[in-house]
Amino acid sequence: MSTFVDDKEFKRLAVELYKKNLDLFNANRTLTILQKLYQIMAATFKMEDLSQQYIDTIVSDMQFLSGAVVVKYPEDNFFRVVGLTKSRPNLESLALLGGNLSDIKVSYDDEKNVAVAAYKSRKRMYTDRLGDVLTFVEDANEIGKIEKITGIKSTVAYPIIFGARVLGSFLVSMGVEEKQLSPTDNQILGKVATVFGVAMDRIMLYQNLQRVNEKLKELDAQKNEFISLAAHELRAPMTAIKGYLSMILDGDAGKIPGTAIGFLKEAVDGNDRLIRLVNNMLNVSRIEEGRMVYQMGVVNLKQVARSVFNEFAVSAKDKRLQYELEMPESLLDLVYVDQDRIYEVVANLISNAVKYTDVGTVKVRLSQSSPHIIRLEVIDSGRGISPEEQKRIFGKFVRLESSAGKTVGTGLGLYISKLLVEKFGGRIGVVSSLGKGSSFWFELPVKRSL
Repeated sequence: MSTFVDDKEFKRLAVELYKKNLDLFNANRTLTILQKLYQIMAATFKMEDLSQQYIDTIVSDMQFLSGAVVVKYPEDNFFRVVGLTKSRPNLESLALLGGNLSDIKVSYDDEKNVAVAAYKSRKRMYTDRLGDVLTFVEDANEIGKIEKITGIKSTVAYPIIFGARVLGSFLVSMGVEEKQLSPTDNQILGKVATVFGVAMDRIMLYQNLQRVNEKLKELDAQKNEFISLAAHELRAPMTAIKGYLSMILDGDAGKIPGTAIGFLKEAVDGNDRLIRLVNNMLNVSRIEEGRMVYQMGVVNLKQVARSVFNEFAVSAKDKRLQYELEMPESLLDLVYVDQDRIYEVVANLISNAVKYTDVGTVKVRLSQSSPHIIRLEVIDSGRGISPEEQKRIFGKFVRLESSAGKTVGTGLGLYISKLLVEKFGGRIGVVSSLGKGSSFWFELPVKRSL
């Protein structure tokens, strides 16, 4: 009697162990498939590539005959086939339909189509008629041929959903009736549909960002073209205005009343500012678009620094600033640059220092921390720059307030300087604290010999 009980208990335990092993097998199988899908998602940014790899993985790992993915973009009134298992029967069937997958479109209004039905109902749908899959094929004989080639007996369609949006459908086809699909396979396909939704939404978001980025690039190019055209059109009349004003101030039009001289000088200064703005706008446009022509050569940076320093000596004297040039004779100062452009960079840094410093010192210093690098610094005792301002100081159209609280300049000088220094293989930066002045610097590689 006890032996009979033991045998019965053994059988129960054996059945229970089998079920647990089967559950473990199915769980591992599910996790393996989902892990593959997540890996594909992480590495893929094209809808067609993602859909093809997903459906290939599902069909291969779950041993279906065929699979397909259709997607509906918001601007379309039809579904696009973006993935189809590339088996020999499918390729033969595709050849019967014309051979081009991109030509296959399923109307949004075709509710007889099992993929459309799943999309609209947001539910799993199935059919045992291949004609419910190939509703876009009008010839019943062709459908019959495809059925014989593929051996498909039934097809299941799942909607691809993310949040409140339905993005498309995926289909798997079998050589058996739908009711023979196991509960485990149904569960796996349900989880696959969820992963599909996340992946497809990610791809669509990426595609939208690409479209927006392309549009922004197009608008930026149009803006640059407009700026370039406008600047060209403005420069000629402003140059003429400058010439006429200079002639009037020189007395070519007769004696000028004393009160008018001041107004005319203000007009000349204003016109000069506009010319500088136009020139800066043209330079930015040329540099950004790669149209700037550089006359590269070996340049003595000490000579450039001394020349620019002397140019602003009168302005510094007028403001009663202590104006200094520190330049050791032993410096290795040959650099490979465009002389006119590096002159502009140095002039911009010194001009800013004089402009933004009302009391104290402006010092121009050349130094060398290594034989391969030369450094030029422009140090001032102005109001200084906050950490927040320092982060954006070399950006386009960024302007700072002077010590008097007035915003001056075009906001392009430092931006152009950065572009030029980096073009010449160097780097540029600023060290500053509020109330303690600023030190703008750039470094360039030394050219060892002529």
